[in-house]
Amino acid sequence: MDWIKNAWLDIAVTGVMVLATLVHMEWAWWVIAVYTPFMLLLKVVAFTNRHSRSKIKPTESGVPKAVYHTLYGANVLLAAYDRWWWVVGCWAAIWILSAASDKASGPKS
Repeated sequence: MDWIKNAWLDIAVTGVMVLATLVHMEWAWWVIAVYTPFMLLLKVVAFTNRHSRSKIKPTESGVPKAVYHTLYGANVLLAAYDRWWWVVGCWAAIWILSAASDKASGPKS
């Protein structure tokens, strides 16, 4: 359970997504409206730079990949439930880029 401290932000965002879609709290909608495009931008940049010759290499966070897939999938489903199609598209792209990055990194030995 030590990995929770490395995934707390993603867990919190999914919690805010629940508040925005099911409870319809306006502040939560604004958090999602600002955070979602920012997260997508970060994923695109990370994905396009994954083969760069940077001296800084990402380290493994210790969070099981299934946790991220579950959280991103939940965000897609929650946004689809409330018919926020642009948010659905962004989170689907975030999920796909994350999965593609996992595949590109390959198995660790």
